Amino acid sequence: MDQLIALPVSGDAFLLRRADRVILVDGGRSSAVLSRELTKYGVDRLDVVICTHADHDHAGGLVDLLDRSGITVREFWLPGAWAESLPMLLQKPVVVVDDLIQTLDKKVPYFPFDADPDEFEERMLSYVRSQRTEYRNAERLADRYAPRSADEQGNRDGNQEHFVPIDGQKYAGQGGDKLPVSRSGGDAAAKAFRNGRGRIRYRVAKKKISKPVASFWSGMIDTAERIHQIAAQAMRHGVKVRWFDFGEFAKTGHSGGGDRGFLIPLNAVELATPPPPPVGLSFLVRLTPLNEECLVFLSPSCKPHWREPSILFTGDSPLGQGKNYSVSWLRWPMGVSRDVIATAPHHGAETNLAAYSHLNSQARVMLWVRSGGNAGHPGPTYRDIDPSLRICTNCPHAKKPRQAAEIHLLKRPIWYPMRTHGHSCSC
Repeated sequence: MDQLIALPVSGDAFLLRRADRVILVDGGRSSAVLSRELTKYGVDRLDVVICTHADHDHAGGLVDLLDRSGITVREFWLPGAWAESLPMLLQKPVVVVDDLIQTLDKKVPYFPFDADPDEFEERMLSYVRSQRTEYRNAERLADRYAPRSADEQGNRDGNQEHFVPIDGQKYAGQGGDKLPVSRSGGDAAAKAFRNGRGRIRYRVAKKKISKPVASFWSGMIDTAERIHQIAAQAMRHGVKVRWFDFGEFAKTGHSGGGDRGFLIPLNAVELATPPPPPVGLSFLVRLTPLNEECLVFLSPSCKPHWREPSILFTGDSPLGQGKNYSVSWLRWPMGVSRDVIATAPHHGAETNLAAYSHLNSQARVMLWVRSGGNAGHPGPTYRDIDPSLRICTNCPHAKKPRQAAEIHLLKRPIWYPMRTHGHSCSC
C-alpha cells in the first residue's frame, strides 16, 4: 500500500512510499531523531532524499544520516545553488568563513547596535533578494549560459550523469573520479566553522555587534556547514547527487527534470552541469536560504478517474513572488491529477498565506498535512481550513503531543481514496 507519513520530528520530514520506491523529503533538525523514526517504519534504504533548502529544521537531520544509521541512499536531490559554492566549501571552507565575516564587518555598521532583530533579519534578506535578482537579470540580458534543463539535455528519465567539476575532477556523480573527502578533511572544515563562530562571539564581547546580529551571522556559518556536511557525506558514501536550480526557473518560468511520472520539480530546473561560481557575489548572498526559493516537488498521479491524488511537497515556499507573494508561479502539469494531498507551506505560517489561494486555483486539495513550526504555528489561514481537510504532527494551540501523521493511499476507484491516522485537528 502506498503511504505518505509526516514524521514526528522537530521540523519537516516526509516519507513517501509509492510506485515501489521510497523517498524522504527533508530531515527535520536531528539525524538521531530522524534515524529513529525511519527505523520505526522499517526503512533501511531510500531511493531519493530531497533537501528543499538549507534551513536547520529541514536540512539538519540530513547532515550525518548515513554516518549515523545503517540506511543506504541511492540519490540525493539538492538545491542547484549549493553547487556554486561547493568547490570552495569542500576545499577551502576557511575562505567561505572569512568572506562571511568580512561581509559582516562591512554591513553591520549601518545598523544601530540596538536594532530590532526581526527588522535586521528582514533587511538582510531583502538585501540578499535584491542582489540575487540583479545578478539573474544581468545573466539573462547577457544570455551567458545555454539552457540546462534535463528535458533539453535528453534526460527525461533521469539517466544522465550529474556532477560538478572541481579542478578537472568529478564528484557526486556516477562514473569518473571523485574528489576524495576524508574524515580528516571534515575535521579541518569543522574547525574552520567553529573558529568563525568564535570570531563572531569575540565581536559581541567587544560590543562591536549585538547578540541578535551575532545570532543571524552564526546562523549563516551554520548554514554553510550544513551544506558542506550533506554534500561531503554523499560523496563519502558514493551517493549520486542531482541538482535542481531555482535560479534557472526564475529566468524562464519553466521547470524541468526529475523522474517523469514519479517525482518532478515545479519551481526548478535539473542541471546537466551545475552553474559556475557567480562573479562578484558574496557567500552571504549565495548561501542565505530564502523561503520563496525553497524547492517544490510533485509526485504526480495520472489516474484522475481513480481519484488517486497527486502529492505536493511545498516546503517553506509561498508558491508565489512579488509583494506579499501575490503573483503565483504555479503551473499545473498537463495530464496530472488535480486532486492533491499537500504539505502545509512553512508549517502553516501566516507569512505564506498566499500559497493557499495559489494552489486552490490550480487543484483541489483533499488533505493538508502539517508538521514542524513553533508555538505560533499554524496561523489563522491554516486554522480556518475545514478540520476534516487537515492533519498535523503536533498542535501547540491544543497542546497535543507530537506524533506521526499517516496517510494510506488506497489503490482502487473509490470516492475517498485514503485512510488517515493522526491528531484530529481542532484548533
